[in-house]
Amino acid sequence: MTDLEIASVEAIADWIETATLVSMSGHLGRDRLEELASVEIGAPPLKVSMAMEVMAKRVKVLGSAYPFRTSELAVLRENGNPLLTHYAALLHLTPGSVARQTVRATDAAEMGELFETIAEKALANLWGEGGRALSFGYPSRHGRPEAFDQAVPWLASKIGLEPGRGYRPPLRKDGGVDVVAWRQFADQRPGFPLGLAQCTIQAETFRKTTDIDLRLWASWLAMDLDPMSLLVIPGTVRNAGPDWRQLTTVVTVIERMRLMELLNRSAKRLDPIEWSCETTSRLRSFMKAAEA
Repeated sequence: MTDLEIASVEAIADWIETATLVSMSGHLGRDRLEELASVEIGAPPLKVSMAMEVMAKRVKVLGSAYPFRTSELAVLRENGNPLLTHYAALLHLTPGSVARQTVRATDAAEMGELFETIAEKALANLWGEGGRALSFGYPSRHGRPEAFDQAVPWLASKIGLEPGRGYRPPLRKDGGVDVVAWRQFADQRPGFPLGLAQCTIQAETFRKTTDIDLRLWASWLAMDLDPMSLLVIPGTVRNAGPDWRQLTTVVTVIERMRLMELLNRSAKRLDPIEWSCETTSRLRSFMKAAEA
């Protein structure tokens, strides 16, 4: 399987997670991991060591929300972790992931809808207890009108705002906004935090930062405070890299680690994601066939 394009250390860490996910035992010793990395992605032991360091940082950041445990000798999948299928879904949805390079689990539209559902669950916890989030894409699970000029007043009523006076083109789809997150106060008065999120599973992320025009949204919704502009992605972005600095000068980035942190704040247990289990199973079959 050396035709897989796995180059960066972050991507190798994702590959190790995927290999551990599809492993029947849920456990990969260091020697076996280095052997697989050499055969499947052409990665030397040094790159594996660096990727393991990335995973150790993920453990430190996420704690119990990270469904793997690492040591110098092995990687272990935590089957009892309630967020395992959510992490696996984000892993599979990441551009360039093993799943998207091989089994191509489903079409882009379905994957996009799944990602918006996960983002909606996570962003509801953005401002802690009492926070809410709502998918604004169409077709909608929440009864959103199709026409944009009707959808904005519908959204305003859900949030607790008045529609603005700006012209709303009826044929516009979503104004760049896939999910809206807010936290209303008990007094129900205007002047509360609100975020407008663009969710993308595309590889090119910086271009998506311009999809939300806050000036237009200020005319479509009567807001006392400027909203936050959020970019939500299933992958990870290296902290010290230029991509992170470039993105965070424009938007607040909610990537995989932050999504998992927010999901871990949920007061109620989250249901497993069936798509994630099916995709992992298909990957397991694919890898067995490739080894035969």
